[in-house]
Amino acid sequence: MTTLTHIPLGAPASPLQANLSALSLRSPAAAECVRSALPSSLVWSDTDQPGVPTASLDGRALASRRRPLDEARAFAEAADFRKAGAMVVLGFGLGYHILELARKAAQHTLVIVFEPDTALLRAAFERIDFSRALREHNVLVIADPDAAPALTRAVEGAEPLLAMGVQFLEHAPSVARLRGSSPRFTQGVTEVVASIRTQVITTMVQMDVTVRNLLMNADHYAFKGGVADLKNTAGGRPAIVVSAGPSLQRNLALLAEPGVRDRFVIIAVQTVLKTLLARGIRPHFVTALDYHEISRRFYEGLTAEDVAGVTLVAEPKANPAILEAFPGEIRLVGAPLLDLALGRALAGEHGTIPPGATVAHLAYSLARHLGADPVILIGQDLAFTDGRYYAPGAAIHEVWGPELNPFNTLELMEWQRIVRWRGHLHERADHLGRPVYTDDQMSTYLAQFERYFLADSEAGLTTIDATEGGVRKAHTRAMTLRETLGEFYTPSSAVSGERPGSATRGAPMDTPSRRRQLRNRLDSLRREVRLVGEGSEQAEGLLRRMRTVRHDPARLNALIDEVHGVRARVQKIAPAYELVQRLNQAGAFKRFRADRALILDEALSPEDRQARQIERDTTNVRWLRDAARTLDSLLGATISALDGGPRLTRDPTPPAPESLDDGDAPSATSPTSPT
Repeated sequence: MTTLTHIPLGAPASPLQANLSALSLRSPAAAECVRSALPSSLVWSDTDQPGVPTASLDGRALASRRRPLDEARAFAEAADFRKAGAMVVLGFGLGYHILELARKAAQHTLVIVFEPDTALLRAAFERIDFSRALREHNVLVIADPDAAPALTRAVEGAEPLLAMGVQFLEHAPSVARLRGSSPRFTQGVTEVVASIRTQVITTMVQMDVTVRNLLMNADHYAFKGGVADLKNTAGGRPAIVVSAGPSLQRNLALLAEPGVRDRFVIIAVQTVLKTLLARGIRPHFVTALDYHEISRRFYEGLTAEDVAGVTLVAEPKANPAILEAFPGEIRLVGAPLLDLALGRALAGEHGTIPPGATVAHLAYSLARHLGADPVILIGQDLAFTDGRYYAPGAAIHEVWGPELNPFNTLELMEWQRIVRWRGHLHERADHLGRPVYTDDQMSTYLAQFERYFLADSEAGLTTIDATEGGVRKAHTRAMTLRETLGEFYTPSSAVSGERPGSATRGAPMDTPSRRRQLRNRLDSLRREVRLVGEGSEQAEGLLRRMRTVRHDPARLNALIDEVHGVRARVQKIAPAYELVQRLNQAGAFKRFRADRALILDEALSPEDRQARQIERDTTNVRWLRDAARTLDSLLGATISALDGGPRLTRDPTPPAPESLDDGDAPSATSPTSPT
């Protein structure tokens, strides 16, 4: 049990500084608030447990008046660590329950504590030593009920724990005190967790597609420039990020005014490229990262002349159909997996931009990479403004064209798309405080944006929301685009040096020699991946044999030595082993969850624990084997494409069953959003 160190009543020493120092490691904002607060006037008293004081605030007890440690243990017993990877505690009180929960959680659970009364925290920190629990365990303290963006940043690295589930625990003595603020905090946490779970699940589900697209774009990555040389080329000039929200239409005329392109960097998402070009607006950059091949429709019919001066900045995980369809200059953001797969000589230095969930996130991050400030958002509704999904003239409307008729109008199709997921709709406040609907997906996107906005605000940068519609966005200034153009209308070019997006001087060229070099590299990598798969299959066979000889120590130990030998050999196969591991995201998550379950199950006998470990390892190497086989197949397809064959832009269509029983029918799936 963790030792609770208390200062006897009336003692001059205080653990405040040690507590603040430990708190600042994971909760710097809360630590600063506590440091600047004056302590509450608590009424302290002794209890039946020596050295464990209790206290009251305004006549209300903050912990048990007789046995606060027993109360804390009972509180911690309510936590179900097997079903949840994170505990959210509403109320710090005197913190005894937090110490006990942290002790039980150890390093295998995230504990998030909401306590808006920083004066109370200060008073508790002055009397009770929490420094060890705060320093050694995953404990976050949040004082702001509207701290969702800060929480998103604070839990970075703990996403797998949050993806396993969250349990909310109310601290009974704090319920009445937090009645006004805890619902807001709970709602914010719920949205953050939903966002993180979506990202984790999407990463696992889409990993095969991600690697497929990366490999299909390997030649583009080897032969085209990156974004490294664009760093800070905007020199603090303003940039306008153009997204495809319903409010975009009201700002297009202003964006098309003479001189705007000369004084602002214009970065557009691919969805609105044709719309802008049709209005005579030529963005400097257009961004792409979508997985689906339908995104080629955003470039159909365009010529090199149409997009002269427009550079496509794409993440290499974008569907290869996009890079094949765009007729202009292309730059690719750095991709660690391709850097590893191709090696320094072929990959070169592409430069990195923080990854985002959407093309709009990529566009915003590109603006900051350029050194632009302020960054001005238009068309970034993240809501169904005026009951619409897209801005008029969006490329997706062309996709829907064949389905339109007097009884199936564009407005009806947009409304159907909204209400199809009515169970996921939420009401929020728009930029003018009016109610507006958004959904789970856009709430996830908003959470990521607000994390960016918060970090940039803390760095002294400005983000202006000139959307004039959609949800209110934290850490931004709401202005109209006309006001923004007037305030930041600089007299000189928006980008210093070469014109925006001009090709990188000395960029790798697509030569026969480099193509042979790339093909040889992929051939060698494929052979290594097969060795990883063979080693994993061998290890699986040994582990299966271990299950049958668990009661024969000599034979079991011999098999364990063999497995360790296979593992050591396979782990040395570089870079193939690491690439297989990166593809095996779902298997890695299952391994993490199985490891945690074993640690938490303290009642297991040594024999049962060993059996569970063998089963865990068997499952793990099976996932590795399957990942190696998938990567082997993808590398084969990549080599074929490099030799002139077709690029994979979609998963193979599974063969139709020979017959269907009367009760069988194909399942309906929602189409991938092209935006």
